[in-house]
Amino acid sequence: MKKGTNKSKWILIVVSLMVLAIGAYVYTGNSEEKLALTTDSKPMRKAKSVDLEEFPLQWREVDTFEQVNEFYEERIHGLSIAREKGLTVRPQESTPIPDKDGRMQINEVWHSGPTIHVLYSIDLSALTRKDDDDEEAKYLIQPPSVESVHIESMSGSDKQSFQQHSQPLHPRDTVVFENRVYGLLQIPPITEKWGYNFDPHDVKDYDEEFLTSLSLRIGHRTVETEAVPVRYVHDRDEHVLQSYTPDEVYSDDVVTVEPTSVNIGVASSYVKMKIEIEGRELGQSVHATIKTEEGSEHPVTLYLNETGEENVYEAWFQPVSVQMKGAVSLTLDSLQIQDATPYSFTVDMSPFKEHSNESVVLNEKVGEAHNTNIILEQVDSFSGTNMNLQLKYEPQEPDQKEKVVGAQLAPMNSLQEEREKFVKVVTNEGETIDANLWGHDKRGDIHFQSPELKNAREITVTVNKMVYAHKLGHTFDLNK
Repeated sequence: MKKGTNKSKWILIVVSLMVLAIGAYVYTGNSEEKLALTTDSKPMRKAKSVDLEEFPLQWREVDTFEQVNEFYEERIHGLSIAREKGLTVRPQESTPIPDKDGRMQINEVWHSGPTIHVLYSIDLSALTRKDDDDEEAKYLIQPPSVESVHIESMSGSDKQSFQQHSQPLHPRDTVVFENRVYGLLQIPPITEKWGYNFDPHDVKDYDEEFLTSLSLRIGHRTVETEAVPVRYVHDRDEHVLQSYTPDEVYSDDVVTVEPTSVNIGVASSYVKMKIEIEGRELGQSVHATIKTEEGSEHPVTLYLNETGEENVYEAWFQPVSVQMKGAVSLTLDSLQIQDATPYSFTVDMSPFKEHSNESVVLNEKVGEAHNTNIILEQVDSFSGTNMNLQLKYEPQEPDQKEKVVGAQLAPMNSLQEEREKFVKVVTNEGETIDANLWGHDKRGDIHFQSPELKNAREITVTVNKMVYAHKLGHTFDLNK
């Protein structure tokens, strides 16, 4: 595997673990104090009564606070286990919303390692215009939104904020209980280097309070709440549920794989393994399945990240949704390998001469590799300058050892020219266009754009690199 791909893997992990995309930066030291779950996250004060039926926004109302907790646990993977283990903090801190008849409260915070989850509520009375005689103008038509998050240390240093692209309190992402609307924020973890592109090893143990405020857009105005102290706690050891040390090696005529450790955590898990492959280029992932003694199966995709050791990789993945008991096994289903053998095909451009949005279903075989038929399934043209080619990979045998699969060829955080160097499109007039190829499992998509497409009668597409899956099908007993 090429160097420099680590950061792209962390982005993939963070994208599969984070539901939203906002960030903040703070830094603290270590702490030996363990967290205790001793309070309820339900607001202690009573919110001002508001007639929910007067709001044009159709928020979903629930009858009990237990349903509020269920709402959060459905949206935050591992939250129920984190609560059981006492890993969340319940600040019970409320703050007035400027020029509004109501308050905002941070009810619960869980720093899971990969993500900080902030569970908050806003009084519905704060989402109306004060003293407005016009009843039609008094209530919001558009949902309010969180514009930014501001975090700073109690001493005034390490102050950071993050402007996001208006995360609305949409009815599908919130719930209403006792005159409050409940929502959540998910931001990157506390590390020395702020941002998404972090290494999980950068997340350290700490326990410290930081002043936290939010900027809200209500109606046509943005206001910032007063800062309240919020305790941010992270304990790596407490987030580990099970640890295993396999002592077995798998080997065939292509690859040797030796898992050396498996950690199952509340919010993130990882497999560390040694992979040796001769004369071929290792791909970016391994498909695997975790099986329990009770018979449940949990498919996982292991994105390989280089370590400081030769041929040793770490693969982080989202943990299973339940605590595993009894015998546990890890089955490595297949490993991806990259192949630099090119293939080409042509596309007739005559159906797209009107320069409008057109789709043509072809289902034509345009290549063959690793006993897999490569099918050009559909061609989509957008305004005559953007095109998308849908590929389908059909194995010739139901259980063959190798097959072409859809996969990203370049790192996700690479430059545009790096992502587009594997596919070339040439028009009949000799104009060359770079294209991007990505996909998953049995599907691939080639996308490109150029004004030269408007005048082309025919284009020739050359794919210079493909990815195929090499079947492993080996099970490791993790309880040995």
